[in-house]
Amino acid sequence: MSPTPIIVIGRIPKILDKVREDLLPEYDAIHMLNDVDRSIKDLPLLLTETPKKPEDSATNAGSQNYSARPLAVAVGGYFDDAMFNQMKDTCKAVDKGIVWLRPDTTKFKSMPSLSDTDAFGIAMAERVKTKLIELGVGKETGTEEGVHFF
Repeated sequence: MSPTPIIVIGRIPKILDKVREDLLPEYDAIHMLNDVDRSIKDLPLLLTETPKKPEDSATNAGSQNYSARPLAVAVGGYFDDAMFNQMKDTCKAVDKGIVWLRPDTTKFKSMPSLSDTDAFGIAMAERVKTKLIELGVGKETGTEEGVHFF
């Protein structure tokens, strides 16, 4: 079975890389973003029923497998409510059937230090994967949309 396509948004590239690696084999981070401006530009293209390849995607660290629409967008803890809402609101016309994940920041106390990017990425990937599995994202009877905290 093919991995479920998702998008991952986080501020630190090394952590993003580790999250992408550790989401496999269940989930494929097809596109990774690390700022609001690029997210606002790329997300509406990626979340259409027939995903469109964003400009400059050749250098994107995601798998770049744009053959299927992503089913979830996982957003990291750097992005506050205003930034999250700005990204999500840009996608209102195309985000039907998309699960949005945000971190429960009260759980950050139990996370490894941000300075240990590998350990932090592993822990973040585990939290994202656990929530996606709990929601059944990619399964016929799974959750198909909404904002959920992990």
